[in-house]
Amino acid sequence: MMTILDALGSAEYKQHVSLLATLIKLSEVDGVIAPEEWEIIEKIAFKYGLNDPEGLKFLKKNAEKYRLSTPYTLDERIDQYYQLLKLAYADGQTDEKELELIKRSIISLGFPTDKADDIFNKGLELVKNGAEYELFYEEIKNIVLNKE
Repeated sequence: MMTILDALGSAEYKQHVSLLATLIKLSEVDGVIAPEEWEIIEKIAFKYGLNDPEGLKFLKKNAEKYRLSTPYTLDERIDQYYQLLKLAYADGQTDEKELELIKRSIISLGFPTDKADDIFNKGLELVKNGAEYELFYEEIKNIVLNKE
């Protein structure tokens, strides 16, 4: 089992930790991390093999020290963008601060700046309407690769 603190040496895990920190910051935008939001953060941490509760608590306390790092592949970028949007809607509501953070994160994730608005609007629409990940992935990938 790899802890969050052990994982800080690997570039891939640094990306995952930075995503978790961004998710924590997104959750805290409205002042409180809702239980539904924390549950999603824990699931994502587990998905990435970062299943150390103490490490997550540490990350929660120090989330501001981490910046979102650009994933290497388009698949990872789309996945992380999806995670951000799903978290924003986890408590059944979003606010302008959450949406603004997500919008800024699109560039940090490495999506093309000239397509950021289209990616943001399409992603928001898909998640609001309950689209499954596969559809979300294809739609965002089509925007990025300029397919109609």
